[in-house]
Amino acid sequence: MQKSPAWITFIYIILGAVWLMLGNILIEYIDLQTPNQDLSILYSYKNLIFLMVSGILLFLLIQLNRRKYLAVEQNYEALFQGSPAAIYVFEKESYRFLEVNEVMVRKYGYSAEEFLHMTALDIRTADEAEKLKQYFSTQPAEGHETGIWLHRKKDGTLFHMLISYHSTVYKNIPAYTVIAIDVELNVVAEQKIKELLKTYETVTSVTNDVIWEYDPGTDRLNWMEGFSEIFGYESGIREHTREWIMSLVHPDDQALLDASLEAAYAAKSERWSHEYRFLCADGTFKQVYNQAFIFWDKDGNQEKLVGALRDITVRKNYEERLLKKNEMLKDIAWKNSHELRRPLGNVIGMVDMLKADPGSAEDPSIMEMLSKSVAELDEIVAEINQFSSRFEKE
Repeated sequence: MQKSPAWITFIYIILGAVWLMLGNILIEYIDLQTPNQDLSILYSYKNLIFLMVSGILLFLLIQLNRRKYLAVEQNYEALFQGSPAAIYVFEKESYRFLEVNEVMVRKYGYSAEEFLHMTALDIRTADEAEKLKQYFSTQPAEGHETGIWLHRKKDGTLFHMLISYHSTVYKNIPAYTVIAIDVELNVVAEQKIKELLKTYETVTSVTNDVIWEYDPGTDRLNWMEGFSEIFGYESGIREHTREWIMSLVHPDDQALLDASLEAAYAAKSERWSHEYRFLCADGTFKQVYNQAFIFWDKDGNQEKLVGALRDITVRKNYEERLLKKNEMLKDIAWKNSHELRRPLGNVIGMVDMLKADPGSAEDPSIMEMLSKSVAELDEIVAEINQFSSRFEKE
């Protein structure tokens, strides 16, 4: 523990009092033992010895205290210069730099000598310098982060620093000591993340995808942009629990959905997907495709699920129309290959017979059969045309 000057004074007073009391007691004892001798000179010696001993002791205590102050100063200097953060001291009134560490020199590109001819405003843009003045004019609380500030290097490069500061006195000058941490990479990364999220949200809005995140531990379900637009549930009527979202699944699909999820959990799968019908706020159902990544902790417990809910109603309707058209094509093909072939075969056979025996044309039965086959053929062709017309409309 560091010894203060008050402590040294206290030690000096205590030792002085003890010396004086013991000295007087000792001289009085000697005086009693030698009544015929004048011992007054001993009092002078006692005081002289006290001055010499106390002076030496006081010198040693002062030196000890001074060494401790020097050690503290050296530790502070080592911390100041060895810190990985940029640290500088500037005068409160003029913002003039009073001291900078090596990181400041490397980070900003100025020499230490150049810094001492500059102010804290010179490493900022005009807007940021004005912002700094306004900040200190409000007398803000010290000793905590003041936020991220835009700084400027000697070559004009702009970058972001996270600032904290506290008041100090530097060589009898009221000042601020500032610790500045370079967070440019964090700011750039955060900006890129925001841009990616914005891009992703734009893409998902086009593809009808809604990103969601579920925390099993808190039973909290969070939705990104698009959920209200696609399904109609505004924030005021929307809940964030698994029970609520499962209640919107079509009753006929709930059991299959539960079984699908349980199978993925049992298999410790990292991916899951399922199609089902989802109730919209207007009471209609939409076909959706839900897929998710399942994150597990080191103990094998579900940590969270992150997924995308896609509206596939248009696609499913298109698939259903394709299936209907496929059935129609099968019916047309069957009529072409079965029903049409029979009357057409009859007509071809009777035409061949008439060619072989022109006189048979006078036979009423043959002509009746020919007429009947042609009528049947015409009916089948009309039915096929009707199927084809319905096929075009689907």
